[in-house]
Amino acid sequence: MNAPKITSWLDALNAFELANQPYVIATVIRAESPSSGKPGDKAVISPDGDIFGWIGGGCAQPVVTKAVADVLSDGKPMVVRISPSTGKTVTENGVRDVHMACHSGGSIELLVEPRLRRRSVLLVGATPVADKLETVAPMLSIPLVRFEDGTDPNGLFEVAVVATQGKKDKDGLKQALRYTVGKIYFIASSKKAKKLKEQLIDDGVMESDINRICAPAGIEIHAETADEIAVSILASIIKDTREKLRELARTTTGQVA
Repeated sequence: MNAPKITSWLDALNAFELANQPYVIATVIRAESPSSGKPGDKAVISPDGDIFGWIGGGCAQPVVTKAVADVLSDGKPMVVRISPSTGKTVTENGVRDVHMACHSGGSIELLVEPRLRRRSVLLVGATPVADKLETVAPMLSIPLVRFEDGTDPNGLFEVAVVATQGKKDKDGLKQALRYTVGKIYFIASSKKAKKLKEQLIDDGVMESDINRICAPAGIEIHAETADEIAVSILASIIKDTREKLRELARTTTGQVA
């Protein structure tokens, strides 16, 4: 990865985030002597297995490197337990038990968390709010792709923002539905959104897709200006993203318990 000189796991995390590249955070959550890794030790690991930080010596590192490929593949965290008491490697319910290959003894348990490349947000609309979103979003590491009529956005997006604000609203919603798989933040009142949803149903749009449209969009801050509306929308995207990550972590730790 092309990045400034990295001297710590935090430097690595910032570099990967800035470049919007996938990586893994590995944290020691339990250790028994003579393990060289201690609870709280942490490392950021690249998809190629480069380790920035400390999670223990030669026994732990190759095991974690294998786990990195797996969690980046399925997008779910994993707890890795390395101890001399287990036999063959077994992975079940988000927990992987691995036999300690070294003769030094001890055991170590790590939480291996994937951080995937952020999928760009599709932005539909040619309005002052859309312009403001396009300016501010990159400052928050939220990549936007502006949809232009007659073009193919090249692939599916996780979410979209429809900032048409009275200019071909229904067409904008249809484009967002076509190119996204998740939530669509529609800048409109509840009354207006309800009417447009009814029109979309009449046009044959499935109810499951209609339910992806969120309006009014954004966190309620009584926004009035284009700047304030943009802040509200971006805050909502960040909030929803963080809640998804927390729910994923809760699900995994619940399985461990």
